[in-house]
Amino acid sequence: MERQLIKYLPYVVRDYPEFQGITGSEQPEFERAWDSADDLLNNQFISTAGSMGLSRWEKILGITPKGTDTLEDRRFRIMTRINEELPYTVPQLRNILETLCGAGNYSAEVVEGTYQLIVKIGLAAKNNFSDVEALLDRVVPQNMIVNLLQLYNTHAELGLLTHEQLAAYTHNQLRNEVLTNGE
Repeated sequence: MERQLIKYLPYVVRDYPEFQGITGSEQPEFERAWDSADDLLNNQFISTAGSMGLSRWEKILGITPKGTDTLEDRRFRIMTRINEELPYTVPQLRNILETLCGAGNYSAEVVEGTYQLIVKIGLAAKNNFSDVEALLDRVVPQNMIVNLLQLYNTHAELGLLTHEQLAAYTHNQLRNEVLTNGE
């Protein structure tokens, strides 16, 4: 929606060249002010924040962004830190992982009778593997052994595709990339 200053004036003065000239020259300044106000509002929320808003959250949370991070990577890292809640419980860990990785894109189990936690991350969340690893380092009690694993495509999943569909991929892609039926 483009806002024109001239339309904020009364109808009786809009046709005067003087007022058209004044509002025309002031229009870029007001557009910058409106854009700044929109950015200020957007930067209040992580889901809509730009680089400046995310930088502020990173400073507050003590996060150092990587040089190759996209805005989405930075948002994910901030949400990871915000979603941490102590004390640690397995159900709470599952809630955090579901928020970060998506439903069905992870598993978290404690091996009965041991202090071993096995967390598996699906391929759809593989770009966030190191962030999940850092999260586990922060929230899992020190007396637990954490095994963090990457889930790969299995024969059962690939068996749903035809040979023609499979031929479009390399072995590495078949093992390590997210594939959908009929792709």
